[in-house]
Amino acid sequence: MSRDLTKSVIDRLMNLREFTVKVPVEKGWLPNGVVPFDIKIKNSIATVTLPALTSTEARERVLDYFRSCGHEED
Repeated sequence: MSRDLTKSVIDRLMNLREFTVKVPVEKGWLPNGVVPFDIKIKNSIATVTLPALTSTEARERVLDYFRSCGHEED
């Protein structure tokens, strides 16, 4: 069982790709606490770069983070 888990983790790490997700934010919005990925905000657009297996996974992780900060998606 631990061998399967180890293989699964290694396979995931080997297949991660870098994705960029853009999210509109209110003027002056800043993240709270520790941000789990690279984020840049310019002209009320947060540009987030993070590793994920798919673009869908990347977008969901970013939106989950923004929701946890009280940000509502437009």
